[in-house]
Amino acid sequence: MTRTRLEIMVEEQSAEEALRHLLPKIIKGRKRAKVHNMESKSKLLRVLPARLAAYSRMIKKGEPLRIVVLVDRDNDDCEKLKNQLESMAGQAGLPTKTSPDDQGRFLVLNRVAVEELESWFIGDPEALRKAFAGLPKIDVTKGIFRNPDNGGSWEALHRYLKKHDIYRNSFPKIDAARRIAPHMEITANRSKSFRVFIAGLEAMLA
Repeated sequence: MTRTRLEIMVEEQSAEEALRHLLPKIIKGRKRAKVHNMESKSKLLRVLPARLAAYSRMIKKGEPLRIVVLVDRDNDDCEKLKNQLESMAGQAGLPTKTSPDDQGRFLVLNRVAVEELESWFIGDPEALRKAFAGLPKIDVTKGIFRNPDNGGSWEALHRYLKKHDIYRNSFPKIDAARRIAPHMEITANRSKSFRVFIAGLEAMLA
């Protein structure tokens, strides 16, 4: 029997790189997974209706697919952005985690990283310290670490790392993801949006 495949859509390469390291820790061989980097948030939102319609047709033909959509909140209204994703899935006839079918089943998981992927990195201070040996012990009650989802942007993380002589010029998001994600713990992250993402994936994998 063919294992279910997760089709995961992300908006940029750093998210693709992070998930390349995180997914094996989450999935643990239970499903197959393919990550699609759509290259920008605007492009992802533009092509998503057609992608979902295509997936819907494939599922109706018997292909064992599940769809995950991950976008950054950035400066958008989180509720409006989530509703936009939910509406696209509904138009394609695909039940979601938020709006399952009559039996409680769902085929699409829509998740928003608040406010950006880097919030998830801030939510795991020990992963940061393992990725960057020069960092001191981090007090999670202070600064950007107190609430990773509140001001946990890439600029905030860059300022912190720059203060400790890491990435003193530009912030290479892909390199940062490549260095930090391998050290991240799935169950110990302080970012609420990360925990919600993990919980949704676990429900999809069940």
